[in-house]
Amino acid sequence: MITKERTEKEKETQRAQEFLCAVFAKQERPIAYTILKSVSASGMSRTMKVVTYDDGRVLDITWWVSLVSGVGTLTEKNGQRVLRVGGCGMDMGFHLVHSLGIALYGLEGGYKISQEWL
Repeated sequence: MITKERTEKEKETQRAQEFLCAVFAKQERPIAYTILKSVSASGMSRTMKVVTYDDGRVLDITWWVSLVSGVGTLTEKNGQRVLRVGGCGMDMGFHLVHSLGIALYGLEGGYKISQEWL
């Protein structure tokens, strides 16, 4: 049985996918910039924001990325929405954006969106 809550979450995710695809379609070379906000004392998790450019302005896409990518947990830290991503030993910003590309464009889309740190 499909619950109303689940269908609403699926609709929200679908809208987020459509929005992100539209934003990245405008860009000649789609880039998602990751901003490291903090690292846990153990080094096993980090919080970060994701932004991109849209019509000459910086657009915070952290919330939409959290809905689509399936990586991390959306939390609030110091009054800002950030993604808490667990793990270490690899570039977690790349992992986040690569997972976003796969979620938006399928397996071959993992490298369609470039990632850079700010």
